[in-house]
Amino acid sequence: MGFFSRKPKKLAQELTGQQLVEGYEATERALQRAARSGDEKALKKAMQVHQKYEYALLYKSTPKGRKSGK
Repeated sequence: MGFFSRKPKKLAQELTGQQLVEGYEATERALQRAARSGDEKALKKAMQVHQKYEYALLYKSTPKGRKSGK
C-alpha cells in the first residue's frame, strides 16, 4: 500500500491545481471556525476534509500525480 489513499488521488485527478488550492483554503477557514466554536464534532469533520485536500495537493506535486492529473 502506498502513502496516498484512493480518495486524495482521485481528487487530485479530478481537480486542477488552482481548484485544489481553493478547496484547501476553504477547508482551512472551516477548521478555524470549528476551532473557535469549540465544536469537536465539527472540528473532526473539517479536519477529515482538509486532510483530503492537503494530501491531494501533495500527490499532485509527485511525478505520478503530475502525469495523471489536469
